[in-house]
Amino acid sequence: MILLFEDDDLVRRATERMLQRLGAQVMTGASSGDAVRKLRDADTAPSWIIADYWFSRQENGLAAANAVREALGSAVRCLVITGDSSTEVADSVKKAGFVLLRKPINIDSFISVLEEDG
Repeated sequence: MILLFEDDDLVRRATERMLQRLGAQVMTGASSGDAVRKLRDADTAPSWIIADYWFSRQENGLAAANAVREALGSAVRCLVITGDSSTEVADSVKKAGFVLLRKPINIDSFISVLEEDG
């Protein structure tokens, strides 16, 4: 199960389809609260959270991933994706202990990160 936070419809659908073709179940969330409700309703927890850093105006992907982890009481692995090249973003992702990939994403690197053992 992979939880996906992506606000761009086209990117979200393409990522979801690719992950499903790789054998993953994918759940999307419009916010951390939405995702937590869906996960609790489905009585499941994700093995990965993939979040676009600039996910929404209300909540960035890093905050959304942290909120889900806190709500679940679990150190779910997180991959943050961004086109932002600032050191501030990189530092905040590193400090959280998450993996960072910058856009444009190399699909082999993306898959490799998800295949790594936690």
